[in-house]
Amino acid sequence: MKKLISIAALALMTTPASAEDFNNLAVMNLARTGLGDDVILAKIASLPCSYDVSTDQLIALKSAGVSNAVIAAMVDRCVGSAAAQGAVSNESNPLAMRQAGLYIDMGQAGAHSLKRIRPTTASGGRLTGNGSLLFPYKLQMGIPRDTAQTHAAGKTPTFYFYFETDDRNVGDFGTSATAAAQSPTEFSLVRFKNKDGQRELTVGKASAFGAKVGIDPKLAIQFSVEELQDGIFAVRPLTALQPGEYGFVLSAGSDAYRIYDFSVS
Repeated sequence: MKKLISIAALALMTTPASAEDFNNLAVMNLARTGLGDDVILAKIASLPCSYDVSTDQLIALKSAGVSNAVIAAMVDRCVGSAAAQGAVSNESNPLAMRQAGLYIDMGQAGAHSLKRIRPTTASGGRLTGNGSLLFPYKLQMGIPRDTAQTHAAGKTPTFYFYFETDDRNVGDFGTSATAAAQSPTEFSLVRFKNKDGQRELTVGKASAFGAKVGIDPKLAIQFSVEELQDGIFAVRPLTALQPGEYGFVLSAGSDAYRIYDFSVS
């Protein structure tokens, strides 16, 4: 009975949550359907800033029929963010202002070429093991597809993290229930295992001797963190990564994960 209780609790506590990118186009689409402002405003209030509220985009939003109240809420949600200031995300200079998020450097021969890695979603959990000391129950978090859409240019890639230091509730590293992350040390770099056409990661264990929820520190890959300036960090794995599937995982509570995945050839 204790085993069943442990496994049930483990499964409930580690069901991964989905990430959502609610941007200008999504707002326009909802406005075109005639959905009331109250619903759109609630969405804006519950998610981090993913909007471009530069002057040209404000005109486009108004032309698409988005109300003044909704546009004002979008601007207010992005106050202090790079998105609100019309920042670009494709410049080669890592110190250039850009939207908050995680970027991988695809450049070669000393030249930078930063590509943003969007968070992906998990498809649910798979239970393995028999609950014994040697073979404890393990809950595997699954990620659709057998490989990431982003492929590193080498085995020692450099990543750049951009955080919103003026407003902890905006940017790419947050949820509606928590303040946004502010340091790469809040992430775990892990390698996924391929199984049945998807990538998996152990996020919980349980046996007759107890249960553990979360990513095992033994599975985490060590990396260096260099703060280049306020809110901008360069991150590099301490050792070369072997060919395989990897990702930076941000835990946002016991039942939510944001996964920034990439592969190494």
